[in-house]
Amino acid sequence: MIGDVVLSEIIVVLSIILSIVVINGTVEYRKNSDISEFKNLIIQTGIVGMLYFVSKKVDIWSIVTINNDKLADYSILISNKSIDIIVNIAIIGVITFVYNKIYKVEWKKFIFLYLISGQYLKVLESYFLDRFLFIVFTGYTLSDDYVHTLSAQDWNLYNIKLLLITFMLYIFIRIIIKFINRLSKDKMYTYIAYIVMVNLSVILLKIILDSSQRYTSINGEILITATYTMPYMAVLSMIITVYIVMEIRKETEIRIQEKQMYSRLESKNEYYEKIEEAQNQIRRLYHDMNNHLNNIQIMNENSENATKYIESIQNELNQARKKRLSGNAMFDIIIDEKMKVCKEKGIEFTANIDSRNTAFIENIDVSSILSNILDNAIEACEKIPGDKRYIKLETMWADDIFLIVCENSKINSIKKSRETFITDKINKSNHGIGIKSIEYSVKKYRGNMLITYDENTFNLKIMIPKK
Repeated sequence: MIGDVVLSEIIVVLSIILSIVVINGTVEYRKNSDISEFKNLIIQTGIVGMLYFVSKKVDIWSIVTINNDKLADYSILISNKSIDIIVNIAIIGVITFVYNKIYKVEWKKFIFLYLISGQYLKVLESYFLDRFLFIVFTGYTLSDDYVHTLSAQDWNLYNIKLLLITFMLYIFIRIIIKFINRLSKDKMYTYIAYIVMVNLSVILLKIILDSSQRYTSINGEILITATYTMPYMAVLSMIITVYIVMEIRKETEIRIQEKQMYSRLESKNEYYEKIEEAQNQIRRLYHDMNNHLNNIQIMNENSENATKYIESIQNELNQARKKRLSGNAMFDIIIDEKMKVCKEKGIEFTANIDSRNTAFIENIDVSSILSNILDNAIEACEKIPGDKRYIKLETMWADDIFLIVCENSKINSIKKSRETFITDKINKSNHGIGIKSIEYSVKKYRGNMLITYDENTFNLKIMIPKK
């Protein structure tokens, strides 16, 4: 049989795993990361191991560890609170760095959710579920003398039950959230569900407190629990509610930007489609005109001057018909249009385009990606005085990956906030929409975008896998 000491250590490990699972679900840590399952497992195991090692010496904030008076001798906690605080800040810093760099979780958001979710879980489990379930399982309260008759094994079994019920409660909450997400893609409903559940726990605790008035044997225990728990949970619920309201506001702003972005895409797409239709009409006209000139030339074979005149007109028509044929009409139209703009602004524009077999990319996304790439490049070049303005665009296939590579000269400094590029325009209301629009369309096809830059150049590389 597993010894009591070993079993108590297993319980501590499981409680730390529970805390990590909760924070992972809260911050949706895998949403923006592309790391493999194996690497993720190694990282998560390392975090659990580190927290376990530190928990043997320091009482860690936001980590639920179930300790009992019977088992306290197995963990020697540092009594110096100043050392506790320093170690905890270091631990939070390390974990925040890992989640920020590897999982792309914004560091302020992670620290806030790490502390709040950890404290909420600790209050719910250690102060509320712990005492309430003890009454359910034993018929006694933690204030009764009965607790002194329990052995270490009894405490271990009780703590395992407590952990399992907490895990089941968390899984139940996640199932509800996933069900809401399936019913509606609107994240607002998810936020509302979080607010309801967070505040429901306080309401439920109040109902239990009121109901306990009729049971004098447990009334005192419930009152003690409520005295410690209710104010703390009420404050945490208020903080979480305020945070969720702020997230809803942010989500609303993102929606407005997306609507603006989509409106711009539709306008550009309609514009380029009209150009494509006009070019098709012109091509048909060129074809008919050539046929007419051929007929006239046959009829005027004896007139040398008429023949030379007709040939000169045909040459001009043939020159006009030499449009870019890269394999995708929308690519050709956009590049021809931007070449005209570059010529007017004195920007050297070179393009090597192969867009064959790109019909799987919708015209609206071609417009979004290519137009925004070139518009941003042109804007950067316009800020350069003199003749050092250039744009180099190349598209090609590398196996089943379609590549778009653009390089342009620049003199302006690049500013970033988190993962967002900040404009240096006077009107900042739509800052970063061009880059966001490109990223939105690229992700639609499970593609990736890489941006690099130095003092004088800006490089953008897009990789889109063929469906």
